[in-house]
Amino acid sequence: MKLVKKLGIATTSAVIGITGVGASSAAQAVQLFDFQYSFPSYEANVTGISASGTLTTTDLDPIKNNYTITGITGTRKAQGITETIIGLLSPGTYGINDNLLNASTPLLTQNGFSYLVSGSGEDGNGNVNVFYSSFNEGYSELSSDVDYGSFSVVPRPVPEPYTVSGSLLALGFGWWTKRKQAVAFQKKPYKSIYL
Repeated sequence: MKLVKKLGIATTSAVIGITGVGASSAAQAVQLFDFQYSFPSYEANVTGISASGTLTTTDLDPIKNNYTITGITGTRKAQGITETIIGLLSPGTYGINDNLLNASTPLLTQNGFSYLVSGSGEDGNGNVNVFYSSFNEGYSELSSDVDYGSFSVVPRPVPEPYTVSGSLLALGFGWWTKRKQAVAFQKKPYKSIYL
């Protein structure tokens, strides 16, 4: 009986803990954007650079009308080699990046966002910077061997944080109800039908 109570308390604590995590996630809203870009090479017969993946951002800043990019996943293809995007670089780390995504065009600032790839990247160290040039009115990577090309983002719906915690709460309540019924059944006096 003591074990059953301990299990019930542990389950309730876990469900409450996860519900708390869901609530704090809602307070720190995030947005997801699928991104894609392609920049042609300056040289003939040389493949350009392309990348695609997902950007994680803060919620929209209504005053500045932009998002701050906080994470990135995906792949980048350069010179026929596919590289894995490892992660976002902090603002000011490479190419004076500010890691901002504008809510309207141009989608990036002239400082752009920077990330790290598994290969050598365009600077030989795995660092990549993607930016917008107002002078050339186009997007590119901070590199001398690619021209200006296309950059696009598509918002992706973020799953409701309460879906998981609500499901766990329902499972915990269901387990508690069944356990309560089983304990009540065990307390009934035993009557033999053969007497």
